Amino acid sequence: MSTKRVLLVAGALVAAGTVAALAAVPHFRGHRMGFEGGHRDGGARFAERLKEMDANKDGVITLEEFLGRTDGRFARIDKNGDGFIDASDLAATAKEGTEYRIKRFLKMFDTNRDGKVTKEEFEQRAKDRFAMRDLNSDGEIGLDDLPPGMRERASRRAERAKEGKEAPDGKQATESKEPRRFTLDRLLGRTDRRFAALDKNGDGVVDAKDIETAASERVDFATKRFMKRFDANGDGKVSKDEFERFAKERFTMLDLDDDGKITEADLPPRMRGRGILK
Repeated sequence: MSTKRVLLVAGALVAAGTVAALAAVPHFRGHRMGFEGGHRDGGARFAERLKEMDANKDGVITLEEFLGRTDGRFARIDKNGDGFIDASDLAATAKEGTEYRIKRFLKMFDTNRDGKVTKEEFEQRAKDRFAMRDLNSDGEIGLDDLPPGMRERASRRAERAKEGKEAPDGKQATESKEPRRFTLDRLLGRTDRRFAALDKNGDGVVDAKDIETAASERVDFATKRFMKRFDANGDGKVSKDEFERFAKERFTMLDLDDDGKITEADLPPRMRGRGILK
């Protein structure tokens, strides 16, 4: 990793504090809301899921056991309990998440507790995090502020790059310019852009209404995507059978010998004999 790239990484670490706070602004993704019927896990995570699915621990996963998680997700989204999921159920599910994230966002940034976040309040968190990472208090994040291991690796690679043995981008090394330092001004420039994106009505503060507006845009898109994926007959609502369709297809693909159950014989060779399915 070149010196320039390490400084960019260092800056990203500082900026991450502010970026993490943006998690308080609602993300509305189907898999986070439990809208996806299947799973895309691999390796250890997939093995753990299989163990959890084997409810009675008999070494066999039946279709009923495989659909257990899907049943729970369907029930959570079907807010009115009518056996179908429609746009109103999705909106109600999203509303719960939005209300939580509004509280979290205001708790994090609204220092005077007036229900709105000014640009100054939003920037203060970034300034505080920058100060904590600027170990030598020189007003910028550089190699001296990085952990020893990362600092040493960066220095070695920078030296090799200078000698023409290695270029930062993997191409033939050429004369490089002095890396741009990551300063507080650079960080605040990013923070300003993020604040502007959050301030939907442009009144200079971010409040619950701004967050709700941002959430609404994502909800509308996610609802269309969800219905497109699951509403097979196009009637504007998703039945349990429609919701389970992809999970059932997944079960069929995993059941290699088509005996109606998933056993160790259906697992990849590297996963057999490890007690995943006994």
